[in-house]
Amino acid sequence: MSGPPYKHKILLSRLVHGSFLVSLMALIFLFPLSVTKGKESFVSTECELKTAFIYQFTKYVSWPKSKKDKDRLIIGVIAREHMFNAIKKLDGKLSQGMKISVISMKDYSQLDGIDILYIESWFPIKEELVKKAVKHHVLTISDRNDAAEKGIIIALYMADSRLRFDVNLKVADASSLRLSSRLLRLAHKLII
Repeated sequence: MSGPPYKHKILLSRLVHGSFLVSLMALIFLFPLSVTKGKESFVSTECELKTAFIYQFTKYVSWPKSKKDKDRLIIGVIAREHMFNAIKKLDGKLSQGMKISVISMKDYSQLDGIDILYIESWFPIKEELVKKAVKHHVLTISDRNDAAEKGIIIALYMADSRLRFDVNLKVADASSLRLSSRLLRLAHKLII
């Protein structure tokens, strides 16, 4: 037998920790969206890819202690039907030992109890929304390419037929959210 007896455990640990990186790299580079597909198929695929990213994000965010001591992770969604239905498929899945619940929202007036707020690009990003999300320690995600500059923590958008994301670390820090360095390394742009 060559090497120490725990060598296989170390290798397995490295593989598990690297799985997020591999998952996102596969989503970003191996499966670019094709605009030659039918419109409905394109929308469905884009929604499913964004949902896969959102699910991965849930695994690499640490909320403040007041939010950690719960058994549910609540995702509020302000989106059209296609996107809401895609995110709704996360309902019941586990992330960090918490069961995900997905709810539809018309606006951001009731952020108490919400852990993640997904906002589709048609919904206006106002300073009031950002302030309220920061106050309630909400991870905000939007599919607007300028969302991070407007105060949303993660901007998840299409660029060159690929899904990219930017991260606003300044707002994440103000919200008392810690984002994993693995997640930050994959970001297209960081706003500090």
